[in-house]
Parts: sequence; C-alpha cells; structure tokens
Amino acid sequence: MSEPARRMHLGLTIWPTGFHPGAWRLPGSRNDGNSNPRLLQHAARTAERGRFDFFFIGDRLVGLTASQFAAPNEVLRPEALTLAANIAGITEHIGLITTVNTTYSDPYNVARAAATIDHLSGGRVGLNIVTGKNVEAARNFGRDQHWDNEHRYDWATEYIQVLQLLWDSWEDDARVADTVTGQFVDPDRVHHIDFEGKFFSVRGPLNVERPVQGQIPIINAGASERSRELGAQYSDLRFTNSSTLGLDGAREYYADLKNRLPHYGRSASDQLVVPGMAVYVEESQRAAHEAYTTLQRLLETSPVHRARLSEALGVAVTDAAPDAPLAEVADLAQLSDDGRRIADSARELYGRERVTVAEVNASFIRGGMFKEVVGSPSRVADVLEEWFSTGAADGFMIFPPTVPHGVEAFVDLVVPELQRRGLHHREYAGTTLREHFGLPRPLSRFATTPVGAAAVGSGR
Repeated sequence: MSEPARRMHLGLTIWPTGFHPGAWRLPGSRNDGNSNPRLLQHAARTAERGRFDFFFIGDRLVGLTASQFAAPNEVLRPEALTLAANIAGITEHIGLITTVNTTYSDPYNVARAAATIDHLSGGRVGLNIVTGKNVEAARNFGRDQHWDNEHRYDWATEYIQVLQLLWDSWEDDARVADTVTGQFVDPDRVHHIDFEGKFFSVRGPLNVERPVQGQIPIINAGASERSRELGAQYSDLRFTNSSTLGLDGAREYYADLKNRLPHYGRSASDQLVVPGMAVYVEESQRAAHEAYTTLQRLLETSPVHRARLSEALGVAVTDAAPDAPLAEVADLAQLSDDGRRIADSARELYGRERVTVAEVNASFIRGGMFKEVVGSPSRVADVLEEWFSTGAADGFMIFPPTVPHGVEAFVDLVVPELQRRGLHHREYAGTTLREHFGLPRPLSRFATTPVGAAAVGSGR
C-alpha cells in the first residue's frame, strides 16, 4: 500500500484545567493545572505518544477574575516561554509552540530566548505571534491605551523582521573553534543587522548561535485583514477558528489564506492552515454524548446569553423555562436559517432530538469558539477526515474539554483510528518542528554575503 501524499498535522493546545470552563468542577478533577508541573508534563508526553506535531502554549498578560466562569484558564496562565523550556526538557520529539505578545515585549529578548530554547530542545520551538486585545495589559506596561489594530500590526511586522534578522546574524559555521590557532569565532561570519525602522533600532548581533532550525517557525491567528496579510507574508502555520464557519465556510477561508501566499513569493505548501476543534470522545457514541451533557450542565449562563440566543434563533426564548424543550416554546418552522443550524447542531451534540432551551443555549455559547465534535473514535475521525480531505484544513488544533482525560482519550482512541486510515503518521519523520511541518531549513540571508562585507537589514 502506497503512502498517502498528505498527512494530517495535529497540535494539542494546553488549557490546564480543561477547555470547558466547568471541567475543573468534575469529581476527581484538578483545579491547580496552571501551576502543576506534573499535569502539564503529562499532557505534553501524552501528546508526544500520540505523535502530535506540536504542543501549543497560549499566553495572556492579564488575569481578570471576571473571566473565571467563562474561561478560568484566562485568569491564571503560566508564562509561555518558561513553560516551553520546561517541556523541552522532558520530551524528545514533539514541537513546542510558545506564544509571544509583540505589543508588550522586545524583539531582542524574545529572539534570544527563543533561540536558546531551540538549542535546548534540538530544534523544536515555534513562535505564535499575537498582538493582544486587553486594555488592562496596556496598564500593566505603563501605557494608558491599547494600540489600535493598525498600529499593533505595523509594530508586529517590524518585530518579526527584527527576529528573523537576529536569528540569521550568526552564520551556521561562525563558531570555528580552531584548537590550533585558538580562534573561537570567525568575526566575518557574525553580523550586525543595523535595523532601522519606524519602531525599532537594533544593531545586533544576537549572542546566541543561529537556531537549530535556522529560522524558527512563525505562527499567527486572527481573522482581520491585517492578520491575514501578516500571516501570508511570514507565517509557517495559520491557526484559525474557521471551524465555526461550517465546512463550506472553512473551505472558503482556507482558500483565501492559500491564495494570498503567491503575492509574497510563497506556494500553498509553505503554510499550513490548522483550525481549532473541541473534541469530546469516548469509546461509544452514547458515552461521549453523556460526557458532553454532564459538562454542559456545569456551564454558567446569563440573561445576556439567552437574549443573544433569541436573536440568533429568530424567535424569543428569553422568558422560557430553561428545562423546557425548545420545540414546546418556539415554533421551529419560524426559526431563521441560523436558528435551524443552531438547533440541529444542539441535537447532534447531545445525541437526541428533544433538546431543552438551556441545552441549546449552552451549545450555542460554546460553539461560537470552535467547532465541537462529540462521539466515538470513528465518528470523530470521520469529521476530521472530511475537513482534511475536502480543502478545509491541513490539520487540527485539538482542544480537549478535560485535562488529562480528554488528552488521553484522543490519543488512545482517535489517533489509532486516524493511523489505521493512513491519515496520521505512526512515527516522527524528523527531529525538528520545521521537519514536522514539512518545511526546509533556510539558508542564512548573510551566508551569501562575501566574507568581510557589511550586511545591513532595514525596515524601510
């Protein structure tokens, strides 16, 4: 049997108390996931056992207690670069994508830290570039305002340019270590970058050797036009929430991202598009629906949520009893097109025709973040395969609703099914994150500079 041309790229995103906000309230669950090294390390090792391409570490610079009911993981959050370094020491193969907020950090420090982790991990780190969204973060860094979208992306563009120049400032063979002459470094192969842009003035060079991967992979997300263009120019992987658009919408989104690449001299294979999927999997369809229902009952809702549901359905359910079946309080024939999709999705997720107003409300709230898939291993694999094989995704970022059970369930139940179908590899084909992504190691931009010549980078 011949090997398939494409393999599904899988990443595990770590929300230490579980992606579902009620997960930590289940009997036997942990509520200290954000500061529990054993739990975090176990999740990474489990993903590595499942031959995931990468372990994704999100980050946030504020801890708002008001977020605790909708997103407890956003209240407490381990610092991403530090966690990536820790995970590098206890894993051997899995890539480590660590989030960096460019609006509130300095490119020299980040280039140095990322290059260090790349060496410590043997070439397994990637940087997820975010520009932030919280005004509270601005006040943590001595600013009165959080910059607007255009300013943040102008800044982020220069920031990435500086990162990449600094990673190239040491040529691969700059450390000669000649024991006969005593020369340790060839100064002609270590370069000032002399970057002068609108926001940054950086001379260089870095004081860490060129990363194992040459250039550390760049990842970004976001649906704005600026985000899409930044990704088209620089990103090796685009993380999306296009799963919320439905299969047809996700295909259109995928095509849009891929079609932007040639403008920057890139091909479709130069960038992976990976939507997020929240996966509830158990050994049977019935058990998966029961697990989903149990978690959804722990979801805290408000009158605001019910009002939004009424607007989306096209019929008023604001005053209806939460446990009333939707069909008894609303004329289903009067539902809007979106309303019918919302009701149909709730029936599919709960695994029954008769769903209550509270259940539809809960599934509507959670479905606005990423597509939720509930079912047996074969059912989950069917969904992933359809999206992967019909132009909607190159792979998926998996959001386990619970940790560690949700991680273990996906690896033990879904991964073998994907492998059986030839969609997911059984062994790692390479050792670096670039190799996991199928990307070549680039030459240093300074390597072609004649020895002794000045090498200058500019943001203008």
